[in-house]
Amino acid sequence: MALKLTKEFNGVVFAPRKEEVYPGGGVLYPRIIELHHAGEENGTLLATFDHSTLKEPPVSPIYRSVDGGKTWEHLSDMADTKNGWGIRFQPVLFELPVPCGDLPAGTILFSGNAVPLQAFEKDNPPDFIGTELQLYLSRDHGRTWEYRSTYAQGGVPVEYNWDCLGPVWEPFIYLNAANELTIVFTDERPHTDRKLNQCLAVIASPDGGLTWGEEKLVVAIPDGIRRPGMAIVTKLPDNRYFMCYEIVNDPDQGVYFKLSDDGMDFGDPALYGTRAQTADGKFVGSMPYCVWTRNGGPDGTIILSGKRDSGWLGLRDPGKFLVNYHLGEGPWEQVDMLVSYDSRIHQAGWSMGMAVIENDTKLIQLAPTQMDPVLLQISYGIAAMETSDEQEV
Repeated sequence: MALKLTKEFNGVVFAPRKEEVYPGGGVLYPRIIELHHAGEENGTLLATFDHSTLKEPPVSPIYRSVDGGKTWEHLSDMADTKNGWGIRFQPVLFELPVPCGDLPAGTILFSGNAVPLQAFEKDNPPDFIGTELQLYLSRDHGRTWEYRSTYAQGGVPVEYNWDCLGPVWEPFIYLNAANELTIVFTDERPHTDRKLNQCLAVIASPDGGLTWGEEKLVVAIPDGIRRPGMAIVTKLPDNRYFMCYEIVNDPDQGVYFKLSDDGMDFGDPALYGTRAQTADGKFVGSMPYCVWTRNGGPDGTIILSGKRDSGWLGLRDPGKFLVNYHLGEGPWEQVDMLVSYDSRIHQAGWSMGMAVIENDTKLIQLAPTQMDPVLLQISYGIAAMETSDEQEV
């Protein structure tokens, strides 16, 4: 048995205008969720992404689809109401499936990277001066937002900034086994110990994000070189937590994973984890995303995306997912992705988002794709999912 994806729709969620955005891609880092605890609005899709506008301060737009992702409308803007700096990078959405602290099920949570801008000159990179991972919530399914807390603050968003406070990056929200609000994020602050370059950390809140416990490192390779980052977590049917992540400066830049029983302890942080690859050594490289679907076999399927196929740069038309039918054990298989892009364009295919929708019968994938050699748009692909007796090769 195997997962069969039958593509049904492709389109565009949002396309920026070149004159409105910083030099470069314009939009990045799409994320999408389907609402399951919203009463009459169940089935609504919400999407967000980086939008690097020249207008200050920037916001992360929230888009909504009420027809399964075929058409999209602007719903709201996620603004930095704490500092007024702007939500610049790495937004993520999450719907609470159960009450958490004083928050009822159905509350929408948003986290993003608020970054203050000191100066911007045309044709020069923006001069940023810090990073702050903030949490916001919506009580009306994404229409309005309120600040909840800040759970990590770091230095300027500059990699390898050894002699200064390191930045914090790339949050992802989930619930751990104790139903505590949990966030995994990339943390470069431990690089004050030169054995650690960049790390992955988790932090949990017992009261729905009002207060936070102690940070715990989950991947921290003590060689001063390798940079684990961009972690995504999906829960498996045996109640374990599957975390995928990239390791920059690894020779092949493959995607690795670890498993946890409680969503907090992923084993020895000094260990790489396991590289996801096929029996003949094919893998996906960098900027992963993962979801689990019940389709594909008795244990369902883990679906894993990445910007590259086995390190190869070029036109991915459409490129390949990796899929695993045994809860992460053993070799992976390849299945066609739902979007096409030219990965030679630096930020095309950057950290694509996915969601299982319509009662686990369809998959939607969002990706930054090229409008021209520089400018990007947020595109989508939708496929029906089913279990097939024929295995794709």
